[in-house]
Amino acid sequence: MEFGTNLNNSANRSISGTPGRAGKKGFSLRERQGVTRRREEEVGVEYPSALQLYGTPPVMDISLEQFEEWAVERLRLLRTIEKHNMGGRQKFSKEWVDCIWEDLGKQGLDHYVKLGDRQHLREEKVPREVFMAHRKVDHVSHFILRLAYCRTEELRRWFVTHETDLFRLRWSLLKKDKEYTAGEDHITQFMESNFDTLEDKARTVVPLAQKYKPISAELKDSLREDLTACSSGSMEVLFYQVPWVEAADLVKARRVLVRAGLAYIPESDLLSLVVGLFRSRTSRDLTQAAKALPVLEEDGRLVGMIQSLDKRYTGEDYGTTKQGDRVMPAQIPELAKLNFPLCMKSMQETINTVHHIKYKSRLQYGLFLKGIGLTLEDALKFFRGEFTKRQDVDLDKFDKEYAYGIRYNYGKEGKKKNWQPYDCMKIIMESVGPGETHGCPFRHQETRTLRQRVESYGLKKEEVDRIVAKVEEGHYQVACGLHYSLVHLKELSTGDAVTHPNQWYLESRGLVAAGKEGGARANKHIKATHASLYSSQATQDSQAPQEASLADMDDSDLLEVMDTGTPLSTQDLLEQYRQGDKENRE
Repeated sequence: MEFGTNLNNSANRSISGTPGRAGKKGFSLRERQGVTRRREEEVGVEYPSALQLYGTPPVMDISLEQFEEWAVERLRLLRTIEKHNMGGRQKFSKEWVDCIWEDLGKQGLDHYVKLGDRQHLREEKVPREVFMAHRKVDHVSHFILRLAYCRTEELRRWFVTHETDLFRLRWSLLKKDKEYTAGEDHITQFMESNFDTLEDKARTVVPLAQKYKPISAELKDSLREDLTACSSGSMEVLFYQVPWVEAADLVKARRVLVRAGLAYIPESDLLSLVVGLFRSRTSRDLTQAAKALPVLEEDGRLVGMIQSLDKRYTGEDYGTTKQGDRVMPAQIPELAKLNFPLCMKSMQETINTVHHIKYKSRLQYGLFLKGIGLTLEDALKFFRGEFTKRQDVDLDKFDKEYAYGIRYNYGKEGKKKNWQPYDCMKIIMESVGPGETHGCPFRHQETRTLRQRVESYGLKKEEVDRIVAKVEEGHYQVACGLHYSLVHLKELSTGDAVTHPNQWYLESRGLVAAGKEGGARANKHIKATHASLYSSQATQDSQAPQEASLADMDDSDLLEVMDTGTPLSTQDLLEQYRQGDKENRE
């Protein structure tokens, strides 16, 4: 597939085209292929800088498989930055940078930060042809993910925030310092090869190096006293003169000198100017991309992929028991006491008490048990043994109302798909009604109830307070990770946040540390599974009657309605069920 617009845009203007539109503007297939070949041959001219403002969209042919692979890689990259932002470390500190560098290396994503000859630890020299290829992947993947994240204001805000953090991370890795002065000057290359428009009548397009020019020695001497006060006493650095509105953050913090509407920025704060430009540019281009997005509806191959990309689970695939251990039904109650995360332990405790859990809980818990090594036969045995302890459930009723759903989880009914265990994002975004036990306790349970449940692990009051503080900040996965650390007296192998309930289980049993799971190893071709997010804006109170109606439906009824392959709301599910029930009565 071909996407982008023509390359005659030396001013790095914003995106003005979308996939597949270039051919409609008069280019023949032969001409387009010729452009692609020339671009491949001139890759060094195409990417003169390791840092980009992404002003010119790419024009090249890539396969759908490559399109999706680069999109998922970019998504994993930004989610890694998001994870470390929530980890408690100060953003852009040396510790923060080191942890991200190490994490990207484990995931096989370090090519997104190896964009120059040397960076960060300075010990590895990257060949030119290698880092040029890295720059190409970086360029294309940014525009692919831009298509997926331009659709709503919330998605645009998330994308801009984490792309900006990625830009600042790269700047810190590529800039020269006192310890490292060899190699290419990547910051100068960036300033010379990226452009912006001046606020004059002609709207002149100039390189950033011309827009942000150091002031003369004469002007510097005349302002020496004031500049010294603003630059912590150092006059050995360069100063840049810009309109004060472009340095509003620095002016607000009183870190720069302002004279006659102009701000004088020390070299160390040049990044603030460029970051402001990058953020505003990216935000504007996302809005423009959203207006052009309807054109993609002509290509059904891309629509579904782009619309579901932000909902992708990009962690480890826990659909199969990689550690080779088989869990027996009799082991589950004991394992749940310490080795299950709080969300799964809650459902097991409900089973122990009332010998029943509702439909959505059976889906969430059943897939979790499948992922830790419970076979289909053992799953039927486990749930049959618990549910039939109730007086109103005998073997016939269990086989009729519950066995179908269990077989469905294992791909033996309905679509016969090997369903994956729910990841944390899917669980957090679930809708939880009265009397239901699924979902994430850190999000869906009241603070008082949550505190009691966490205290049951024997934690001290101050430790519980730390967990609750993360919950009140909205960092539910970080709170779960902190809970793990305090209970097991060790950190997660993947950082501060839990991304999957099965990750908690495996690390709790020592299967990751022992090397049986390999969750911390690099996995470049990691499987990404679809995870639909709960998007209804209705309150839980208004959903209560619908959820009660769902509880009256058998698993077979629910799953057959859901098996249409089309995402349906709760109301749509009920309408289909009632219509079918009416036809059966007639």
